Order: sequence, then C-alpha cells, then structure tokens
Amino acid sequence: MTGICPFACSADGADPTISAMTSTGSPFQYREFRALWLARALSLMGDQLARVAIAVLVYERTDSALLTALAYALTFLPYLAGPLIAGIADRRPRRSITVALDLARAAGVAVMALPGMPLPVMGVLLVAVTMVSPLYDAARSAMLPELLPAETYPTGLAIFTITTEAAQVLGFAVGGVLVAALGARLALSLDALTFLIAALAVMVGVVSRPPAHDITESHGAQLKAAARLVFGSPMLRRLLALAWLNAMWVVPEGLAAPYAAELHAGATGVGLLLAAIPLGCVIGAGLLVRVTNHDQRMRLMLPLAMCTGLPLAACALHPGLPVTLVLWALCGVGTAYNVAANTAFVREVPNSRRSQAIALATTGMVSGQGLAILLGGLAAAVMPPWAVVGVAGGLGVVFAATLTLFKTAETCSGVELTVPAMVTAEP
Repeated sequence: MTGICPFACSADGADPTISAMTSTGSPFQYREFRALWLARALSLMGDQLARVAIAVLVYERTDSALLTALAYALTFLPYLAGPLIAGIADRRPRRSITVALDLARAAGVAVMALPGMPLPVMGVLLVAVTMVSPLYDAARSAMLPELLPAETYPTGLAIFTITTEAAQVLGFAVGGVLVAALGARLALSLDALTFLIAALAVMVGVVSRPPAHDITESHGAQLKAAARLVFGSPMLRRLLALAWLNAMWVVPEGLAAPYAAELHAGATGVGLLLAAIPLGCVIGAGLLVRVTNHDQRMRLMLPLAMCTGLPLAACALHPGLPVTLVLWALCGVGTAYNVAANTAFVREVPNSRRSQAIALATTGMVSGQGLAILLGGLAAAVMPPWAVVGVAGGLGVVFAATLTLFKTAETCSGVELTVPAMVTAEP
C-alpha cells in the first residue's frame, strides 16, 4: 500500500525543473520512474509465469491436485512475516535492497529450473524466493514517492496499479501459452531472466539514496513504533480498513471454478471470470486518473468503496454468465478507490516509518484475502457460489457504509487532508 508524499520533491531525487502534470503519461518523463516501472512489470510477469510453471510441474510429477494447490499457496504464505522483516527497508538503502533481492530471486529460480531438481528442494527454494517478497514490495512501494513530485505521484501510483492488474490478466494467459510451448523448466528459466533484468533496470536507472531511518532501534521497537503510528491515528485506521476491505472483492475469484460450473460455462468461463475483476480495475484506475484531480478522488473514495460491493451483491439474483461478467468487471472498476486511499495513507506516514507501515497494511490485506477465500470456500460447501458472492458483496457494502457513517473530522471523504507536522518535518 502506497500513497502521496508531500516531501517527495527535489530533495528526494525528482527533477525540480520538470513541472508536474496530471496526464497518465507524465510520470514517464522521469528516468527513475521508468526504471522502477520496468522492473515491477517484469517481476510481475515473471511471478505469474512461475506460478503457472510450478503448478504444471508439480501436477505432472505427482498427479495430485492437493500438492499442486499447496505449491501455489506457498507463494502467498510468506506475507505473514512481512511486518517482521519490512522494517529493514527503512534502515537500509531501498535501491540496494531491491537490486539484491532481485538478484537473489533470479539465482533461486534458476536453481529450481535445473533438470532433475527434487520437488522437496524446489519447495524449499520456492519458500525462500517468496519469503523476501514482503521486504521487496515494501522497499519498492516506499521508494516510489521518492522518485516523483507530490503532484505527479498519484498518477504514478495509478500506473503501477494498472500494471499490476494487467500483469495478472496477461501473466496467467501468456504464462499458460509459454509453459505449453516451452515446458515448465524453460519457463522458470525465463522467470529467472526477468528478475535479472529487473535488477539491472533499477541498478542503472535509479539513484542511490541514504536510509530513511537513521535512528539506532531494535526491530521490535521499530515494529511497535510503526504499529502505534498506524493504529493510533483515526485517519490511518480508516484508510487501513479500506485496504483490508479488499478481502471482500477477492471472494469471487476464489469461487470462479464452481461459479462457472453452476453456469455450465466450463474452463472458458473460469478464465473469463478470473479476468473480469482485474480488467475492471484497469479501466477504473485509468478513468479515475484521467477525469478527476486529487481532491475529487478523495471525495469519491468512500462512495466508490460502497459501490464496489453492489455489483457483487447483485450476483445473489443468479444472473447468467454475460451479466455476471459485467457485474464482476463493475466491481473491479469500483476498486479504483484504492488509488485515493493509498495516496492518503503515505501522506500521513513519515518517510522513516513508510516501509514498516506499508508492510502492516499489506500483511493485513493479504491475510484477509486468504481468510476470505477460505471462508468463501467453506460457505460454498453449503450454499450456491453465486449466493456466497452476493453475501460477500453485501458485507462489503455494509462495512464501507459503516466507515462512512462513523467518519470523523480527520477523514478524507470531503475535506482537505491535513499533513501532520512530523511528516512535513521529514528530510
């Protein structure tokens, strides 16, 4: 989770001679943004390719759906350790962390691709490679506001959001084709290459900066301080709740297969359903940035969050596949509220605590999504999947409405955000 940072101007490395623009393409004027974006896009595509390749490889060698699902689940498990290690990105140069971790992941995936590698060893390597993802994501997300002027940062964040969702759609589709054409091991080798190129892009294109946090402090004390900062602020708690609300919107994706079976849509229907919400997110984030300014996005944030669940709630009426695809895509459009919520989050977090705060938000979000998928699957054992999706959407609307009803003067739904003195005082 990232956001707008009022001190991410020339002091943090952005070129002050280039005026900030509001068009979608304006962040690409900055060399450092281009390098970080390229690294992010390559890593995302490689991650999706690796997930497909590992699933195919495990299933080919074990013929076990359970072991295949377990291997896939291992790629998400390490996020639970995010808050424990992400503070390193505040205590060490963030550029160096991203480069080192990409090189390490390239080496780990390359070893996984070696012929004859035993599956248990591959499992250990998979955990090791994914274990550093929370630290890498925290460092990258915290670094982004340092590369752009404050006025341009929301557009840059939206571009990253669009890139993430597009990579999810294209990565699975292209990954399946590449694995079928090249084989799982060669596909893993290609994934290792994407990590290597990503490391080189950041190494060459991003300027090295000193650590954001120069105070001698234990990891435990650093985590406690970040938790007090995040949970002690009414505004940050509300923004955190909006981030964790994303757990409701992932329930449909977890039920895509049984949902398609209910509609007699087959494997093609599963693929279309899985692509619908990410596609809607790409459209929503793009429109939001093009037709609104920052203040308007802040006012639209909570209404959009409430509207995000309404299309899913309509699935309780058990519509056919075409209508369901439209409803899921509309849900994705609504999730564009995350662009505004994320920008507001980092505006309220000092640079020295940014990576740790991002890790807290991300860990809660990923854990919530995993729990929501699990509960959704259990509910689908006794209810039709379309009913479960409808309930998830309805609960999302209720939660978002509760946040709106109980907002305080510090909320960002209709008033100008005030930046705490401790944030503006950051170097």
